[in-house]
Amino acid sequence: MKRNFMTAKGVLLMTVMLLVMYSCKKEIFKLSTTSDVNITGYLEENPEQYSMLLQILEKSKTQGYLGAYGTYTLFAPTNAAIQTWLTENGKNSVADIADEDLLNFVKYHVIKDTVSTVRFADGKIRTPTLFGEYLYTDVSNGLYRVNKSATISKSNIVCGNGIIQSIDRVLVPPTKSLAQLIESKADRYSIFLEALKTTGFYDTLSYQRGDNVTPQKRFQTVIVQSDSLYATMGINSYQDLADKYSTKNDPQNHADSLWLYIAYHISNGANFVQDIGSAQSIYTLAPGEIVSTKLVNTQVLLNEAEFNGVLEPGAPLIRSYSDMQASNGVLHEARDNFYIKVRKQVPVYFDLADSPEMIAALGSAYHNAGLEIMTNGASIASSVIFEDPTKSQGSSYDYAPTPDARRPRANGDMLNLSFCNSSAARQKYVEFKTPYLVKGRYKVWLCYIQFNYGAHLQASYDPGTDHEQILPNIAYTTTDLGGLGISSTDLAGPNSDNLLLAQGYKRYMALKSETSRNGASGNKDANGNNGVSNVGRLMGVINVETTDRHIIRLTAIGEGRCATKNTWLDMLHFIPVDDNEQNYPRFSAKPGEIFDRP
Repeated sequence: MKRNFMTAKGVLLMTVMLLVMYSCKKEIFKLSTTSDVNITGYLEENPEQYSMLLQILEKSKTQGYLGAYGTYTLFAPTNAAIQTWLTENGKNSVADIADEDLLNFVKYHVIKDTVSTVRFADGKIRTPTLFGEYLYTDVSNGLYRVNKSATISKSNIVCGNGIIQSIDRVLVPPTKSLAQLIESKADRYSIFLEALKTTGFYDTLSYQRGDNVTPQKRFQTVIVQSDSLYATMGINSYQDLADKYSTKNDPQNHADSLWLYIAYHISNGANFVQDIGSAQSIYTLAPGEIVSTKLVNTQVLLNEAEFNGVLEPGAPLIRSYSDMQASNGVLHEARDNFYIKVRKQVPVYFDLADSPEMIAALGSAYHNAGLEIMTNGASIASSVIFEDPTKSQGSSYDYAPTPDARRPRANGDMLNLSFCNSSAARQKYVEFKTPYLVKGRYKVWLCYIQFNYGAHLQASYDPGTDHEQILPNIAYTTTDLGGLGISSTDLAGPNSDNLLLAQGYKRYMALKSETSRNGASGNKDANGNNGVSNVGRLMGVINVETTDRHIIRLTAIGEGRCATKNTWLDMLHFIPVDDNEQNYPRFSAKPGEIFDRP
């Protein structure tokens, strides 16, 4: 009896506890995501700091808006900040400001997004204000600034419908257009200013708020050059600049080199220093021309690139004269002259395992050991982009210190990738960022190492863009040069290269009978098992419209068999279509050896 009584008592106690817990949960349940007051409520609770801002919200009829459910960031000027702003504008009180102006005041201080200081960067906040323009943040003396004028005095005040960033000055939208901003600094940019006027760009950079302009022209970016820089080039007047660059004596003619020179300094969009540094390239108003960009430590370099093994130093942006905001964009200054370079189209032989990004990521493993190239759900190198970073499946960089007689790798290394079209667990495609390709048409050769379980690959150029091109041929990486219906005798004969080319194939590894520029011998037999496994496959022809780094995507459309590390990729060759030499140079397992036609 005692045992039954204790059991009943325990059940009763547990029931009471559950009812209490349930009733407590019902009592605190709310139809909001947080128990904090909303933005308007916080301002009302702190009138000693924000009573004047509350007056502005009330007079502009936005008080209820910021008190409603949503996700907002309010850059909230304090009473002292608003009083300073009123004094600077010759006003005595908020009542002296027109309602419409106060509405624009609020719009410029509100972002429809929750932006904490952890999302601040040395550049624009990614979401524009309700006014339709961007705010710019940076750090000065350890403090966050907005638009280089207001300091955040209290940050990340979390409210029920967003975040408040308290600031010590009112934010004022830029009043000058880009053209006016440059003209206001005529003592520094007089030559460039005159060139803007003679080429007609001054007018297109004079956009004012409310003007009818196409969306892509709403914001623009100009990178100017100073008179002192031009003086180092022997250019001391606009006429000197025109003498150097104007080829048709008509600077408004779009074929005139002076027009192209100025157009090359202008791009669409509001690009701050951080945007430029991270973009890698920005398209200019010069048709088909880009400025390549690179961020080195804190320095942004324009047009620093390596062409044909020669490093061309870049022109740095001067930070103290950059990120200058205008009503229609951003102004920067370059320390060195930069201009469109006329480049000759040349073949590019791209070792997929040896991109600059891959070499940097590999560190001591480069030409020393193998290494997985997917870690922590991401590729170790930005030049190799997988379809799904969560599907690692053991893709790796492989290096062989001793060349394999049957399957050597160009320069000793390759990418050993897991592809499979028929398995959801494996990658469907991989993208490679190419070296710089000069404008023109190229034959694209995929150089692979035959393996019985390899994927069947189709290539596309700049996928997902307006310039996307799907190449027609398929690389069956299970197929070697001996599987093309060419006899072993013919493969070893003097006409073998022509027979292979006729079917869209070639050798890319040097034969044992061939000698490199440095006197080294090749690795490959002419036929037999040790001669046929390194295959160059013609994927098709691409039309490169812009000199830049581009993307080649290789997509698995079938496979010999789904297996880990089943596709062995070595090189991509981009050879101008009118180049009669598609077979040479060739390569070997010894790094850096190049074999020209005997």
